[in-house]
Amino acid sequence: MNSTSGTSTVAALTGAKSAPGLDNRATVLIGGLTAAGGAALATQMSSVVHTVASRPGPVATMALLTLVLQLFSIRVYGRGSVSVSAIGILAAAFVLDVGTAMAIALLAALVQWLRSRGQIHKAVFDGANFALSTGAAALAFDGLQGAGRFTAAFAAGCVYAAINNGTLCLAMSLTEGIAWRMVWLERFHWARLYFVSFGPLALAAAIAYKDVGVAGLLAFALPPALMIVSVRQYLERTTAAVEEIRQVNQRLRRAHRDTIAALSRSLDAKDAYTGGHIDRVAAVSVALAKQLGYRGEELEAIEIGALLHDIGKIGVPEQILSKRGPLHEAEWAVIKTHPLTSDYILSELDLHPIVRQCARSSHERIDGTGYPDGLAGDQIPLPARIVFVADALDALTSDRPYRPARPLIAALAEIQEHAGTQFCPKVVEALRFLWRTSPQLIAANRQIRRNAA
Repeated sequence: MNSTSGTSTVAALTGAKSAPGLDNRATVLIGGLTAAGGAALATQMSSVVHTVASRPGPVATMALLTLVLQLFSIRVYGRGSVSVSAIGILAAAFVLDVGTAMAIALLAALVQWLRSRGQIHKAVFDGANFALSTGAAALAFDGLQGAGRFTAAFAAGCVYAAINNGTLCLAMSLTEGIAWRMVWLERFHWARLYFVSFGPLALAAAIAYKDVGVAGLLAFALPPALMIVSVRQYLERTTAAVEEIRQVNQRLRRAHRDTIAALSRSLDAKDAYTGGHIDRVAAVSVALAKQLGYRGEELEAIEIGALLHDIGKIGVPEQILSKRGPLHEAEWAVIKTHPLTSDYILSELDLHPIVRQCARSSHERIDGTGYPDGLAGDQIPLPARIVFVADALDALTSDRPYRPARPLIAALAEIQEHAGTQFCPKVVEALRFLWRTSPQLIAANRQIRRNAA
């Protein structure tokens, strides 16, 4: 059941610089696969030319079988597809040679791309993935012949499925920002027993072709093709239900996030000087977290953590929060308790651990002189260090009772000056990178401030 890349990227990753809609890590993966696949095919090109010239009939038969099976591919809930063309590809490896089987696999990927009219980077990924999976499977079959042909074929099928599906799940994980394991469980785990049967089926088809001819080949290739048609009908009936459930879950997640944001704004609204502060801190925190590699649930947790990081200030008297002028030591002692109050408020809620990290530790300094726990360096969770920098940037560029707002350039310079003592250098460097490469993110944040005013 050959897997093919047919995913669409999520909106959160469309800002990657390498290619439209691609995360940088996905671009590196595609580039590495392409280089490896191209090099492997180059080393086999002479054998491909020789086999095509000396055995055109078997080559054409195996290629046609593979392409027909590839045409039976089915979409998996709109995210990728599966087919049984692996049987044809593996049979080609057993009947012909490594290089020719890889070339047939590459041709199958091209046909899949033409059929789906997908993006060019997906065609490149599929071609490299198919070719490398086929090459590794063929080498496994040749290397294990001493253990028996059936064992060798079974191992070859497992190698092919592991590389083909594993690489595809990794690409989907990177582009969609969800865990590799979740991609596998949701989209391909159901077919695991089919995957391990491809090697023996391909061997049976290859033996039948040698002994009986095309009729024998079809006898073993037709049942899997009919099976995939039945699976297609089943998936078509369930896809609508799965999509409906997914949309409901997305709406619930948005409602959850909006409720949290509304709760935070209710505190934010008490202070005329910091109106909109929560939203601005969350926006910059998300931008920094993306730059530092956070995706999916962790990125969402950082956003929620930024929204809730000062929720404990609900327990701080208003006369202290809005006091004009320096705070007395006793007043500072009260302020320093609010991260503990935030952590206590959130402790009974079913939230990602990152949320509480942001709430409790986003006032810790990198030199260990922050509060409430006096953590230093890497003892401070990175999400909390991210929120600390975002919070400081907005505080410096906002009017406060005791001082006017500073220009953005001056605020960035001050944060840079205190990198390594007050702020995490890694986060400060991410902020500088964002300012150099995507100043519109900071500019958009300033627009939020003007709108709030």
